[in-house]
Amino acid sequence: MDSLKTDVLIIGAGAAGIRAALAAAEQGVSVLVVTKAPLAHAGSTFSPITRGWGIQALIGAERTEKNLQDFYEDILRVGLGRCDPLLARILVEESGPRLEDLMNYGMEFRKDAQGGFVRVKGCFSTYQRAFLTADMENIRETFLSIFRRSGAGLLYGKAIELHTYDGQCHGAWIRRLDGNLLMVRAGATIIATGGGAGLFLENLVDKGHLGEGFALAQAAGAECTNLEFIQFMLGFKSGDSREFFPLNQLLTPGVLQSEQRRDILVEGIPDPGARLEAIKARQTHFPFSCRDESGLIDLCISKIRKEGEKVLWAEKGSIKKPGEVLHLAHAFNGGIKINERAESTLPGLFAAGESAAGPHGADRIGGCMMTSTQVFGARAGTHAALRAKKATKAHPSLKSPESLPGAGILGPMEAIPPDLLNLYRDARECFSRELTPPRESNGLLHCVSKIEEAQKHLEKANKTDSSSLPDMRNALLAMKLVCKAALERGESLGSHCRSDFPPPFQNLELSG
Repeated sequence: MDSLKTDVLIIGAGAAGIRAALAAAEQGVSVLVVTKAPLAHAGSTFSPITRGWGIQALIGAERTEKNLQDFYEDILRVGLGRCDPLLARILVEESGPRLEDLMNYGMEFRKDAQGGFVRVKGCFSTYQRAFLTADMENIRETFLSIFRRSGAGLLYGKAIELHTYDGQCHGAWIRRLDGNLLMVRAGATIIATGGGAGLFLENLVDKGHLGEGFALAQAAGAECTNLEFIQFMLGFKSGDSREFFPLNQLLTPGVLQSEQRRDILVEGIPDPGARLEAIKARQTHFPFSCRDESGLIDLCISKIRKEGEKVLWAEKGSIKKPGEVLHLAHAFNGGIKINERAESTLPGLFAAGESAAGPHGADRIGGCMMTSTQVFGARAGTHAALRAKKATKAHPSLKSPESLPGAGILGPMEAIPPDLLNLYRDARECFSRELTPPRESNGLLHCVSKIEEAQKHLEKANKTDSSSLPDMRNALLAMKLVCKAALERGESLGSHCRSDFPPPFQNLELSG
């Protein structure tokens, strides 16, 4: 087993990881970034689905005390009591400086005919505060420039387990792309691996978003929180393509039909007035939420799908495209619990971006996730570097790969025992079915049992098979963490909707 040492190890190379690399390097320490995909071509930051993104911030003269306070109160209102007030305030105060950093590094934002920045509200917000990026190529070029500016080292591979000793994190075991195992010893480690929307079979992210950061942190002893709050978008599926459903189409009569050509909105919400109000509310935000009557639209769709029928997109009575309308997993609002330094509850382990929890709550303002990547990416990098400078304790001798559970080389899918592979697929199908809105306790408990069954077989495979399965192990653990978080939160709140604890708007009653 090879090993190397760095002051700061960053796992993940999206917007948060790259910003953390620059901040750490500015403290004069050595930095190593681990990525499993080509730099600036994977993850939510560089997703081809969105072709760009928005970022909430206040800059220049607009950074008045009133505007800052309005921004802060906006986050708390949207978060429904589940975001950390201190982290929300930090996000607000540092949003402008971090956006100005991006501009100085070369990022371009859309402007109107008069040369001013185009500003939009962002989902759930009441203020036109978000900036919009110009194009994806510029995003890539900017972050590549930031990475080069940092002078950080780059390692292609995947973290499979954190190295802990004496109650602290001291680096991680990395599986290189060639399958060889590498131990990276670090004075501080930052997780910036994104979220877990890829755990769902239907999603709007790349296949690598399997919640590995949550699993790595929890297995090492760090706390996760708010994992039940997941953004689901109304989307359209056609073959292998996935795209956002155009919400402006909802007012078109008969736009959503069952396979039997029934108008599911008329059938599900027979009162015309209630149906109109639900549609208008649903058009104000892309993610599902049970905070208002907009959730009735999503529950109409879920009801038909759970009865075994597809929901089809129709226009003027005819099917728009071959395919179906459904909920697509998009992003997590929760993750690894961090403090104001972006440090987790495990000393020496930091987190930023979608891997981290705290700045967001039950719902999240559109564009605030990108703000968070820059604000807490910078904080994670700075404070991880400061910690690394103080790290003087020698590392203990390391376990060999043979004695490290789940740390062997992952072989091709055909090398995985068929019974284990089937159990894993069953668990993931159950997770994808039971964790989309709405959820209920019996389904969640059934999902936990499916996951635990797969975990037991995985433990046996690790003991008897020459190739262990760290990717599957981390994915199963991440799914279990999400299921248990959803079970523990009984009430429906924001993006988390429980049919056995229905939200207030359901007093309108769905037909049937």
